[in-house]
Amino acid sequence: MPRLLVKATSANADSIIELQRLRTTIGRSVRNDLWTDDPFTSRLHAEIRQRGDGFWLSDSGSANGTYLNGVRLTAPVMLRDRDVFRVGETEIVYVERDETAPLKGQTGVLIAPASEATAIKPEATIVASAKTSVTAVSKVLSAIDINQTTVSGIQHVADTSADMLAVISRVSVALLSSISLDETLHQVLDFVFEALPADRGYLMLFEKATAHAEPELICKTMKTRKPLPASEQPEVKLSHSISEQVLKQGSSVLTSDAQHDPRFQQNQSIVLSGIRSVMAVPLAIEGRILGMIYVDSSFGTNRFTEPQLQLLTLIAGVAAIRIENARLLDVQVEQKRLAKELSVASEIQLRLHPANPPRIPGYDMVGVSFPCYEVGGDYFDFIERKNKQYAIALGDVSGKGTGAALLMTSLHAAVRAYATTPASAPEVVSQINQYIYDNTPSNRYITFFYSELDPQTHQLTYVNAGHNPPMLVRTSGEIELLEIGGFPVGIMPFGEYHKATVPLYPGDVMIVYSDGVTESVNENDDEFGEQRLIEVMQKNRTRTAAGIRDRIDEALTRFVGKAKSVDDLTMVIVKRE
Repeated sequence: MPRLLVKATSANADSIIELQRLRTTIGRSVRNDLWTDDPFTSRLHAEIRQRGDGFWLSDSGSANGTYLNGVRLTAPVMLRDRDVFRVGETEIVYVERDETAPLKGQTGVLIAPASEATAIKPEATIVASAKTSVTAVSKVLSAIDINQTTVSGIQHVADTSADMLAVISRVSVALLSSISLDETLHQVLDFVFEALPADRGYLMLFEKATAHAEPELICKTMKTRKPLPASEQPEVKLSHSISEQVLKQGSSVLTSDAQHDPRFQQNQSIVLSGIRSVMAVPLAIEGRILGMIYVDSSFGTNRFTEPQLQLLTLIAGVAAIRIENARLLDVQVEQKRLAKELSVASEIQLRLHPANPPRIPGYDMVGVSFPCYEVGGDYFDFIERKNKQYAIALGDVSGKGTGAALLMTSLHAAVRAYATTPASAPEVVSQINQYIYDNTPSNRYITFFYSELDPQTHQLTYVNAGHNPPMLVRTSGEIELLEIGGFPVGIMPFGEYHKATVPLYPGDVMIVYSDGVTESVNENDDEFGEQRLIEVMQKNRTRTAAGIRDRIDEALTRFVGKAKSVDDLTMVIVKRE
């Protein structure tokens, strides 16, 4: 796995960062994948992007530059093993081979890690025999969160029979191994029948038929002392009072004479089948009832005793832990699957954003996008048209997450298809509107800004389809809002859009942004707002496009503080030099 070895600075120790992402951003902003507090790095200083089998380093318009092997970068360069590059005063080595010896020291550079599903604790391993001391078994079961009452029960059982203690040891070892949930449930009843004189047993769990349904008690597995053909499998009918006591009160039930126990009189199957003795115990963990274990015996076998009820309770205690862990493992596997799919989706979406702005003589451009989640609904693009003009576009899909990301890919495809035709700007947006309307749900739409820059005449023709108005900051500090256009795309068919044309003079700056910029909120739920953005733009209009971007990021970071990001954030800045 290729990785970066970040050399120690005066404040930080060495650190190692594996390159597991399509893009790894580096800089002083906390939005970066690799964050450094080096005061000589820019907020968005550089990035490493994977292309095919190689990793390419590029500068992101930093103030002090990015140096590779002592030479300042002017274009993206493919990294080679042991290349050394510098951002500010931070020196980083690119290592391609896994056998490279790791550096010593703790991480001094903070990395924004990819989200991972919550890990499940390793289960305790129990090795015991019939002669194992009660103290040792108590300590082991305490380690897997079995309460003191249960441990006391073990002591009582052990005092009665060393064989029962051996059963508990075997149950613990078997049920805390890595087996599936179905295997666990069958194994639980096998141990119950091995330890107790039961003729019939059921293991029942609460489950939901659908995500929004109420949990129902489902018989997951059953067992009889004498195997029965499938056509003769007994019907599961439990006494209401017994179910109430076990499942709602969380207490165990023991009866030595079910025929005369009033709790069973309503269940005629028990009376008619000659059931003599019954036990039922809850499967519970941390106060939550997962289900129950029910066993009974006929007149031909012994009656259940109090020690046997305690033994069944102990088996249920260990089984509940294994069942919960098996369920958590299933959730973890599903979360990992979803995380992998999101990672792939994030990589695809990242490839849709331009890696670098076009090089247009006399112009300085930069674009950046930070999704709120793994994938986002913001889109920006630079497209060279056949007439030597350049399309500059930015869209913001309604909503967030996966649905918005899918619609964003549709917008990208539509813009790329229509912007390369001879159509005028209003015609391009009208065609995009019809395409989005025909292929998306009625409750989805996109605010969209589309413009065409002629670098020969320095004229910018634009159409604003319901997007928050981009700002054109003149050299005098005067602000012009680019508002002319029409409604958002995808709302209604056959839309009519209007265009406007504005000149770009030397020193003029245009910023196109998604509402994630102005609607960023702080811990008091106050919005950053348009006025603050205007002030940052006016104050920093003489800087480079990247410098203006960094000052906006700095102002946003300072304003938001510790508040969590609530929306995708995207900016495109165009400056005529």
